[in-house]
Amino acid sequence: MKKLLGLIVLLPLLYACPTVEGNLVGVKGRDVFDPDILGPGRLPVGMVYVPSGGYQTGEDDQDIMGLHTARMKTVSVQAFYMDATEISNNEYRQFVHWVRDSIAREKLYRRSFDDDAEQWVNLPDNFFKEPYRTLLDMGSDVQGGNTPFQLFGDSTNNSEVDKTILGLMGNYDPKRKKEAGLKKIGKLVNGYQLDAKFPTEASKPNSKIDVTMSESDLRTIFQQYSNKEINRVGSSKKSKEVEDKEVKKSKTDLKYDQGGRIQNRKYFTLNWEQPIDYEDAETSFLLSDMYYGESERFYNRKEIDTRLLFFDYYWIDYKEAARRGKVQTQSVDARKSYDYDSLSATSGVKLYNKSRREPLSKDYKGNDLHRSTLDENGTSVWLDTTIFSKSSQWDPQDAQKAKYAINDTVHIKQTILENPGQDLDLGFTNSKGQHNAIRGHTDRSRFIIKERINVYPDTLCWVRDFTYAFHEPMTQNYFWNNAYDNYPVVGVTWNQAKAFSVWRTQIFNTWLLSNGDMFVNDFRLPTESEWERGARGDLDLSQYPWGGPYIRNSSGCFLANFKPLRGRYFEDGGFHSVKVYSYNPNGFGLYCMAGNVSEWCSTTFDESQYEFGHDMNSDYDYQAKDGDAPVKKRKVIRGGSWKDIGYYLMNSTRTFEYQDTAKSYIGFRNVMTHLGRGGKDLDQENGEEIQSDIQLR
Repeated sequence: MKKLLGLIVLLPLLYACPTVEGNLVGVKGRDVFDPDILGPGRLPVGMVYVPSGGYQTGEDDQDIMGLHTARMKTVSVQAFYMDATEISNNEYRQFVHWVRDSIAREKLYRRSFDDDAEQWVNLPDNFFKEPYRTLLDMGSDVQGGNTPFQLFGDSTNNSEVDKTILGLMGNYDPKRKKEAGLKKIGKLVNGYQLDAKFPTEASKPNSKIDVTMSESDLRTIFQQYSNKEINRVGSSKKSKEVEDKEVKKSKTDLKYDQGGRIQNRKYFTLNWEQPIDYEDAETSFLLSDMYYGESERFYNRKEIDTRLLFFDYYWIDYKEAARRGKVQTQSVDARKSYDYDSLSATSGVKLYNKSRREPLSKDYKGNDLHRSTLDENGTSVWLDTTIFSKSSQWDPQDAQKAKYAINDTVHIKQTILENPGQDLDLGFTNSKGQHNAIRGHTDRSRFIIKERINVYPDTLCWVRDFTYAFHEPMTQNYFWNNAYDNYPVVGVTWNQAKAFSVWRTQIFNTWLLSNGDMFVNDFRLPTESEWERGARGDLDLSQYPWGGPYIRNSSGCFLANFKPLRGRYFEDGGFHSVKVYSYNPNGFGLYCMAGNVSEWCSTTFDESQYEFGHDMNSDYDYQAKDGDAPVKKRKVIRGGSWKDIGYYLMNSTRTFEYQDTAKSYIGFRNVMTHLGRGGKDLDQENGEEIQSDIQLR
């Protein structure tokens, strides 16, 4: 009876959960995107939503300057979020403080000792010993990864990696190497090699090594500055002899040289929970080289040397990554390329020694250094290790030219690639001779553009911008005094604004990932079309963000901070800049889209850009090099500023400034591309999408 009742209870459950295996149901277990992760109101804090839409760009009135740089054109723009206000001094100061504190934490970590050093970093849950860390960091680098058609395409190196990992984890018995036809574990792919100091227990059958660090191992790391003789800053051989016995014991317990704080830094993240007391005597001593020297101090004030506040970051050059070169493929008959009998035990011919087509052949261009992978000195090109043939590689220039094989790990780091083209053919030639020609790249690192920039604003721009004018008080106090906290930051170059956007993105995404959420689109400078879309506030053909055609309201008050009435600056309620939320917002909720400070856009300025720009997310992006002519370094600025006449407040007015200049009247704000269709009603749109996504899931 109990069994019968159990079946009755179980039947409804079975019907309620029908099986769907064999049907197209998508990947299971993925969370539905919830816009609430962006922040209150499903928006990043401080931003407003600008829906997708089209607008009529171009001259809204007579072009009094006679430039004709803004011709009439219909443009459609994807939905995005935009800062409601210009970036303020206090917001940019958070960036400066972060750079300052990160430099200080790095110095304190390097210069402190033992527990004092450990407090400035976060340790991974499982801190691996060598060579686990080497394997963890190794990655594919193309030649180490899987190859298409594994039976025919697996390389000797892939096999060596498999054997190495199995051996280290205790699942490979070297006694059976002859029976299995396996070589001795030694060199790894990419030129790595097992260090002789590694414990021999790794080669014992069914034995495993404790991969987590012991307390003595960790103590040794933080008690050593590096794996060299220097263990403490300023220590000598004599001081080593009188070193603490416990420290000596922890060293002797090490089975493998773990290195010191410097070697292990890349495995740690800085601990931002630990505050820095800059007034503390010991901390101040360790950070003494972050301050101005005595001869450079004003009125004997001890201040941070802002010339040292450099921010290291990188950005991804997607335009370069999207380029494709012509890939040469060799005519091959796959039926004659492999000896299938080599799979049998009686065959004396090894599979890897057979000639074969190269599924990862290269673009044969050799004159474009930007598309090459250079060594650390920037002088030589690494050997392209996607070569699989035993002694030669097909080359359209010289078919007989000898090349090194992929499993020749001895020469990998000593050989340069004479043919530096980096485009890959990820396709395959079948037995009929058809080729599916999929394009890829040998090395993604060339798209990672590394930058270093000083983040401190140019406070002297107030003096530099105006001849025969008194602006020293603005230079002294505008950025640092809390009276100006909510005023727009100025004196920031286009490149500094770009660096700020990257920093803001990483801070936001780190917070999302810590909460278990996926990262979202980047913060960035707006394109010119996005800026104008936001400024118009969905009022098509309007001259100003508030509409127009007048620059005053019905009470006779000016609607923006600019230069009115032939230079009576204070008539509009401001003098220099004013607070970022001054005056009334436009239809999208954006403040000061006209006046206050002009704003950097990501778009490169060209007088004829409206002639050739696309009508969908129109943009023109040129990454100017240092040696380029100044005309190529012009970036669009929009909106007019506190020093400009009313003409520059118009939605259609286009002008520029050079990307490496900082002005007292140019600031910026960020945008972020919206995830989704970008309808008019953000709440309704997100609600509908969530419901439909739940149903589809």
